[in-house]
Amino acid sequence: MKTAVIAPLGLSPPVATAFINGIGERVNDLVLIVTEDENVMAGFELVRIGMKLKYPRTRVHMVVLPFDDIYTTEDNLVFMSIAAKTIKEERERYNCDRVLLNVAGGRKNMCITLSLLGQLMGVDGVYHVVNKNVSIINQALEALREDIKRMYLAKNEEEKIKIYKEKEEYFDHLLFPKKDEYEIIRIPTLPYPKEYLTKIVNSVLNNLEELSEEEKLLLERHGILKKLGRRFYLTEYGKEFLRVLLGR
Repeated sequence: MKTAVIAPLGLSPPVATAFINGIGERVNDLVLIVTEDENVMAGFELVRIGMKLKYPRTRVHMVVLPFDDIYTTEDNLVFMSIAAKTIKEERERYNCDRVLLNVAGGRKNMCITLSLLGQLMGVDGVYHVVNKNVSIINQALEALREDIKRMYLAKNEEEKIKIYKEKEEYFDHLLFPKKDEYEIIRIPTLPYPKEYLTKIVNSVLNNLEELSEEEKLLLERHGILKKLGRRFYLTEYGKEFLRVLLGR
């Protein structure tokens, strides 16, 4: 059975690796969703090299967002679309039987959006990582920032690994802390029946009259539909949101 873990990566890369270290099962794919921010990219290189040395059988790769942060609703929908395609790709291209989401990294809106998307796409678990000694982790991370940047800027793989091994004890403690130093929390999720979601999406796109009045009002409250007089119409936001769900 193949397992994939998908996680947004922010300025605290240890939450990604601590999850892999503490989940208690083999992870075949670790997919990190990153922005174009240089510090985030440097954090990815740290994670990649650390994982290569400690978990060489886990494939680590990135999915890059086309911006350095999420500032608008449109940006968030782009993030949601990329995350949905990433989940689908792990299942269909890489044949992963289980897909887990680690929402501890990245911006808060990324974590919230990814948690919702996980329910809609029927992932096998959504998790958060809580460090018990956040201040100590942050201090250790800041103390190693220059070395992390050197690793990021290094010209080749051999040099990157050399830099890591120069301070391997410190990097390992940062990325793979003892399991009693953090908690992995499962976020409660309730998956939606695929048949029902398909029916809702098809009805909204093709024939609103197939929906009950209650369903229309619920969709209106969430900005998918808008009521004018006695009739309901699909909003521009609704079009984009459904496009995400359909993987377009």
